[in-house]
Amino acid sequence: MASIQNNISGHDSSHGSGSSSGRKKKPELNADYLIQQLSEYAHQYNIKTWCLAYSGGVDSQVLLHLLHLTQFNVSAVYIDHGLQAQSTDWAEHCQQQCGILKIPFQVIKVDGRARQGESPEAAARVARYAALKSLIQTDSCLLTAQHQDDQGETVLLQLLRGAGAAGLAGMPGIAKFANGWHARPLLNISQKKILDYAQDQHLSWVEDPTNQHVNFDRNYLRHSVIPNVIERWPALNKTLSVFAQQQAENVELLNQLAQQDLTLALIEHNVLEINQLNKMHDARLRNVLRYWFKTVKSPLPSRAVLGEIVQQIKTTSHDSAVRVSWAGCEVRRFRDRLYWLKKIKHDATQIYHWNIKEVLFLSSIEQNLSFKKVKTDEKNIPFVLKPFVNEKAVSVRFRQGGEKIKPAGRNASHDLKSLFQEASVPAWQRDRVPLLFVGDDLVAVVGYWLADDYAQKGEGILPVSE
Repeated sequence: MASIQNNISGHDSSHGSGSSSGRKKKPELNADYLIQQLSEYAHQYNIKTWCLAYSGGVDSQVLLHLLHLTQFNVSAVYIDHGLQAQSTDWAEHCQQQCGILKIPFQVIKVDGRARQGESPEAAARVARYAALKSLIQTDSCLLTAQHQDDQGETVLLQLLRGAGAAGLAGMPGIAKFANGWHARPLLNISQKKILDYAQDQHLSWVEDPTNQHVNFDRNYLRHSVIPNVIERWPALNKTLSVFAQQQAENVELLNQLAQQDLTLALIEHNVLEINQLNKMHDARLRNVLRYWFKTVKSPLPSRAVLGEIVQQIKTTSHDSAVRVSWAGCEVRRFRDRLYWLKKIKHDATQIYHWNIKEVLFLSSIEQNLSFKKVKTDEKNIPFVLKPFVNEKAVSVRFRQGGEKIKPAGRNASHDLKSLFQEASVPAWQRDRVPLLFVGDDLVAVVGYWLADDYAQKGEGILPVSE
């Protein structure tokens, strides 16, 4: 069973990632210091409630004690990962401490077991933060007790993993989280000061034995590497904290530059103009591509994959078929445009029978299809569809080849291949465009053309995909 400590030992197991924020030099750990930090956050981000991720370790125990000395609206939560037999005892300790300090408390149980190919640390962290996100609303803030020594470990780990400026910026003082915020008010406080405070206040805390397991990368650095380095360079963690702040400033500048470049190149949220990208040197191009991937909520590619994308942009011709894939997504080139796409397993032979009064989910392309009532004088809409006489005969299909339609306002029928070429629809997109049929009649190519026989001016309906 894990021991309950009331002397200088133990270490909080919560960790995170991100970039650092600046603080005063040599801060003193007391209630006034915490009040100043949280008051600044509350004023700047309109925060009204605070939720401490409370593990019972010395770091979060000290933060809990400091919080009870303030007038802030505070609660605490213990996340039970279900990985150790002692977790029930730790939860009881946390409940007892919160009862003594009159801080509202709850326990949330999660499944923190690692899946195949996942590290135990990563699995526990993902499960923990997923649970914490459910608690944080627009005017609330999650508090965690990472400190300056944790920041030093994070920066070294990121360096050893080959991270760029964003990784080397370490953990942020405060950042967006769920619907609210996540703050680390002790990030510029050394663990020695935290331990000194715990001893001075005669606090009790739990010690997680897994913090001693050097098979975990962070623990190996903490116990086997950093103490030896500190013998030679005693200010290591303080230096790494300053270094993280410098990298955070570099990231901010790089993001500002990327915003400017993206504004010049952006056609749609997932489409860029290659001629604009070709005006940038490679480092600047890599920077704007990384930023673009973040805006479309894409996993970031490795540096090698990013280099391949840059090479394809710089060296391929206007009519080349370019495709670079990673982590369930891809970029493709069509003419002078670069597209970011989610990889999907699309079966173009599927047929969906549609009750048009309901939203239809097209699973193979991950889109919803619905009808909206519109008028032709709205948003430059030239034609709308007539209401269907036989709603039960409506189906949605995809291009098989040979389909024709007489677009509303034109004098003749055209095959879809020619129309798609005329409209510069990328080749890979053509069999993903929903085709609306009534019986065997092609009524609409969703997002492009309506059949003349089914179209009219004035009021009507339009199929819309989202």
